[in-house]
Amino acid sequence: MNPPTRPRFARLCWSLVALAWLAVIAALINAGFTPDYWMLRHFEGATLPYPTGAVIQFAVLAGAELLVTVLIVRPWKPGRLWLRLLIALVLLLAWSFPWLAAALHQAPVQGMHLLWLLLLDVGLLLALCVVSLASAWRAYGRPTIGKHAGSR
Repeated sequence: MNPPTRPRFARLCWSLVALAWLAVIAALINAGFTPDYWMLRHFEGATLPYPTGAVIQFAVLAGAELLVTVLIVRPWKPGRLWLRLLIALVLLLAWSFPWLAAALHQAPVQGMHLLWLLLLDVGLLLALCVVSLASAWRAYGRPTIGKHAGSR
């Protein structure tokens, strides 16, 4: 990638991050309208209010997770991208396990946050596989000058 296209690619990456965060916010708002059946069972006859605080809290948390992940990966810098993806994946998996352990009797907004984390984990894993295969293909598939010079 030549230097004049790098700023455009970086802007594209940040635009995709902003769109992903807006999609997560929309999913969290939608999850806020889902009734929390576990809480309804314990408070019979009551209607629970919309969890505005929880939606805001998890939207900010998802934005911070996305920001930290993108700052670790830095997809606009091609050198050792596989290593940065691996580091981000390990850190995100370590962050996802406590949320996964707390999945029993959780509110729908918290469940949507867990689904967001798992989707981000799978996305990083797929990106790591693609980048690793491309790096291996580039490293082992390219013939070197010295390899074919003596065979003529």
